[in-house]
Amino acid sequence: MHELKSDMFLLHAPSVFDFRERDDLLFAYLSDSDSVNVTSVYEMYPIGWFSIKQHLAEHDVQCDIVNVASLMLMHPELDVEALIGRLEAPVFGFDLHWMTQCYGAIELAKLVKRVHPDALTVFGGISATYYAEELVRYDAVDVVVRGYDTLEPVRLLTEKVLRGDRDFRSVPNLLHTCGGEVESTGFDHKPQTNYNNVANSWSYYKKTPVTPLSSKLIMTLPNTGCAHDCGWCGGSRFAYRNIMDVRKTLVQKDNDLIVEELRTMGEAARHTSIYALQCYSENKTRMHTYLDAVHDFGYRSVYFEQFNLTPDDTLKKMGESTDAYVLLSPESHDPRISKAAGRGTFTMEEMERWIPRALDAGIKGVMVWFFIGMPYQDRQSVMDTVAYSERLIRKFDGWPALPLICPMVPFLDPGCRFFEEPDKHGYRIFHRTLEEHRQAMIEPIWYRRLNYETQWLSRRDLQDVSYEAIARLVSIKGEYGVLRSEFCEAVLETIDQTRRLLGEMERALTLDGELPASLRDEMRAYNRKILAYSSDQILPMPRPFGGRWFDDVTVPAELISEVSGPNARAVSHPA
Repeated sequence: MHELKSDMFLLHAPSVFDFRERDDLLFAYLSDSDSVNVTSVYEMYPIGWFSIKQHLAEHDVQCDIVNVASLMLMHPELDVEALIGRLEAPVFGFDLHWMTQCYGAIELAKLVKRVHPDALTVFGGISATYYAEELVRYDAVDVVVRGYDTLEPVRLLTEKVLRGDRDFRSVPNLLHTCGGEVESTGFDHKPQTNYNNVANSWSYYKKTPVTPLSSKLIMTLPNTGCAHDCGWCGGSRFAYRNIMDVRKTLVQKDNDLIVEELRTMGEAARHTSIYALQCYSENKTRMHTYLDAVHDFGYRSVYFEQFNLTPDDTLKKMGESTDAYVLLSPESHDPRISKAAGRGTFTMEEMERWIPRALDAGIKGVMVWFFIGMPYQDRQSVMDTVAYSERLIRKFDGWPALPLICPMVPFLDPGCRFFEEPDKHGYRIFHRTLEEHRQAMIEPIWYRRLNYETQWLSRRDLQDVSYEAIARLVSIKGEYGVLRSEFCEAVLETIDQTRRLLGEMERALTLDGELPASLRDEMRAYNRKILAYSSDQILPMPRPFGGRWFDDVTVPAELISEVSGPNARAVSHPA
């Protein structure tokens, strides 16, 4: 039998650990906003894991990433307990970066504790830092590493465990249990320069095949925190000061390390796209150095997040460097709502004058994202945004300036301004504690999972208007030939089926307090269909799993075969 051994395994859990067996909740279309190429299981792990893996390797500590969520999607017969039994390490790490993993990560940690009772379970991430005091009190959680850069604390912690030393007093930023008591080692490790000071390696991804439905896409993250202050965001200036206890809220990675990171794709860069995260916080010098590297290494295309309307010289540089796309997020066409959301740096009229300049500079397309769940935004405002989107499509022929709209689901980020000061901004918060969020993740109907509503849209309203708005926008895109008719018909059919199921579920729960067996059967079939592929709103077509940068590459096919199906066998461990 095959086993995998490491000094530390980083395990990414599905949002709902036992999603394959659930027939009591709906993994509904749009319950994850469908804005990126993942499912409601949220199988993308934080990119910071690469930095941890690389940093430990530079100190002769082996760290391996196992994407349990991705494996469960790709191999429906996988026995997760048998798989965990084949992983041997003294330390297992779990991400609680986004709150979407709050249920699944703790359930997976419970399983690890049952199979490997002597192993150390470690949690980290923005949400883990926010909820550290509550998180560490779960029996399955031994250590919480707080902070935005945990490279050194994780290294020191792992090296101690490898030496058989469980005295963690010299390791900064920890909350851990000792003799049933919670102990703190302070919160003093807060690097102000050279954030995540390693060059992440994408070399493992070079040989991943490219298919018409599965192109290569990597992400770059040149900084942490933010200089901006969007009220809904857990990475904003307010949130970072609140969660990380720092004054300086934008910490940049060494630019040379980012260039080296881009180099690691080698010749495969020609077939690879980049999602350039948070590049809107980069100054012109750093940005142009990045663009030179993109050009020199031959990357096929780059999607640039931009907070403001990009100046002409940088647009020209982008256009000369690669097939460049700009992503804008005004959140609403209404300047009052846009400003209240933390944006409002340009009006729609200014954007419409800027778009032709961007296209003339060589930008291949502009994507304009609108958000549902903002202050002052009622149903009419959302539908007015859709009407404005039709104007954009009509004026710029669709793809050159593509509007998109999505709901803010499932949670308003704990630690952000709207979560901490809800009354001031017109919000009502339903879930405050970590456990309340965990239980919300397994609510049958997705509007009940939401941890917020606004004065202008109730939770139920947010669910209903999301389907109404996206159905109308998809229809508009079909009418103008932006999307092929079969794409539009498939999305509209899914929306109709989803709304019908949600309605039947709500009626059953209201009248009888339970879901009938026949409805559960239909929900199970629906879930299997929805979770059989990934998709997004940009090009709403089913895409097969595999080939994405975060899909698992650690567990070999032979081992997957051995721990799948009715004959799956685990390795015996002492109870």
